[in-house]
Amino acid sequence: MKNRWKQMKKLSLVGLVGTLLILPLSASAEMGQMGLRSKDVSFDFIGSLKSYPTFLSNADFNSRDTAYDYVLDENGPMDGASIRNEVRIGWLGKGNDWDFKIILEADFNLNKSNGDRGADASTPVDSGMTGEDFGVEKLAARYNFGPFTLETGWDDRFLDISTGGLLYGDDHPFIGLQGGIGDKFSWEILYLIIQDDIENMEHGKAIGPLDSDSLDWRVYTAKGKYELPNGLVVSGFYAYSDNSKRQTADARVHYMGAEAYGKLGMFTPRLEFVYATGDTDRWSATDREYDISAYAAYGSVDIDIAPVFIPYIGATLVSGDGDADDDNIDAFNAITNIARYTPTFGMENSFVSRLVPVLGTHLYSNTPEWLPKSRGVALNPGYGGIGNSSSGDSPGLVSYGIGFKGSYQNLSYKVQGLYMTFEDVGALEDLEGKSIDNEWGMEFDVLLTYRFNEHFSVGNAFAVFDPGDGIQDIWGEDFDETAFLDTIEFKWTW
Repeated sequence: MKNRWKQMKKLSLVGLVGTLLILPLSASAEMGQMGLRSKDVSFDFIGSLKSYPTFLSNADFNSRDTAYDYVLDENGPMDGASIRNEVRIGWLGKGNDWDFKIILEADFNLNKSNGDRGADASTPVDSGMTGEDFGVEKLAARYNFGPFTLETGWDDRFLDISTGGLLYGDDHPFIGLQGGIGDKFSWEILYLIIQDDIENMEHGKAIGPLDSDSLDWRVYTAKGKYELPNGLVVSGFYAYSDNSKRQTADARVHYMGAEAYGKLGMFTPRLEFVYATGDTDRWSATDREYDISAYAAYGSVDIDIAPVFIPYIGATLVSGDGDADDDNIDAFNAITNIARYTPTFGMENSFVSRLVPVLGTHLYSNTPEWLPKSRGVALNPGYGGIGNSSSGDSPGLVSYGIGFKGSYQNLSYKVQGLYMTFEDVGALEDLEGKSIDNEWGMEFDVLLTYRFNEHFSVGNAFAVFDPGDGIQDIWGEDFDETAFLDTIEFKWTW
């Protein structure tokens, strides 16, 4: 018996050593790369880690504690000192005429429960299954039929991220087609599934009469892009947002837009215009029908004087609603404003591009589309926005910006300032019953980054937001403190 036990232990040891020897040989790639091949499919392993120690004060512009003293990012609510961690691992696969991408992500504030995925002190269940647990954050699969390519998944798709990001950019589930003519013209059409729920269904059980349409929201988009001989790119796009059965909006909206961008000598202009028209006719407080007619525009130019110094200027105009009592909605609400990641004024760790309750901004955007819903006051129906929560009484935005950026060897920087006002405060004044100044506020951003190599960088983003008189008129005289946001950026990519 003892001899048999010794033989079993020897076999186990040999198997373990053999496994350790075989594994390195199975991934026969150079250091920093991983290339595996399964028959006729090639794979690449990719990943990234962002660790952002974040220090925030006066998120509600108030020195006292209020219910609005926080900002919301992809990792959840933040205030005071916190460390956001976003880690991604993924695979790129390619075969004959087809390819795919899968990215798993965890995005959370560092703490013990999230780190070990242990039990949360406030609940008997695991604290995981939220941002700290890996899930398939992005997926895209394509098959090339020749004249066109079929695509599906829930990867990032954009209509206007190259200019102002006024209309749409997100990773909603989609089915689409894309293609092109020659090397100058390309096109894409998408069917986006933003919401698909059954009313009165909870945990797989019916709790009342079921309605399969009342919670649905679909978006249909088409975009064509053409590169002119001088290098300028012009693009036209269309989107139809159909949440006509959505309880909170019941809106059917057509968006028609165009953009142009590209490098012309030392100048890089970016121009965009979007017009929205439609209607919404179900609102529990009024049971009235509303006509939607709104617009948004953006323009900027970079001046490439030298790599170390590139100044830029720009402006944004988003229409607001001027009358809360009529049957017209003049406030422009995006499907998902993606200004946070646009080329000129976009900055991931700016202040205004997060959900800020007092400002009424959504995550990724730079417009007060959530006002006055963030106050919870009576209002007309809205349409669009993250969570379908934008307001039909939004005051819109007029923003003027100036900045400069550059790089020298491994060091890069970006400095910018924005002065922002409401486009029309009429609906706000109707709801609040008082005069409201149109000044929204001013933001100042500084980003300094040093790249040690192609895989690791350290940066610091410092943002200041000084609220305007309009914020005090809406929320009260105590909401007049300057908000400070400082974010240290550690980034690894592979």
